[in-house]
Amino acid sequence: MFITTLCLALYLVTIKRRQELLLNGSSARTVLNKYSVSLLDRYAEMSATGALVFYSMFVMSTKPLLVMTIPLVLFGFYRYWYLVEELGEGESPSDALFDITLMITVVIWVSACCFLLI
Repeated sequence: MFITTLCLALYLVTIKRRQELLLNGSSARTVLNKYSVSLLDRYAEMSATGALVFYSMFVMSTKPLLVMTIPLVLFGFYRYWYLVEELGEGESPSDALFDITLMITVVIWVSACCFLLI
């Protein structure tokens, strides 16, 4: 679960940096000169894939009933990427949680986990 959390954090940080680069260019911070949007897209994809793979492995090895929550996690990644790519959000990951669809997904995921673990 530690690696899953690490991959998720890397995903959110990469998206945040990507949006900062798109919105402000490299003039905001000099470190942004070292990145391109396509490179950050690849980093985000790798981090999201890692988070999904390690979450799946964790779930299958500890609580097989929670395998049913994997599609919710996948949809959460898809929805967040949609918010970033199509709506230009993502610079503040906490603001993206105010998206009603993403919020409902998180609530369903938490509810499913609680229901399946009890």
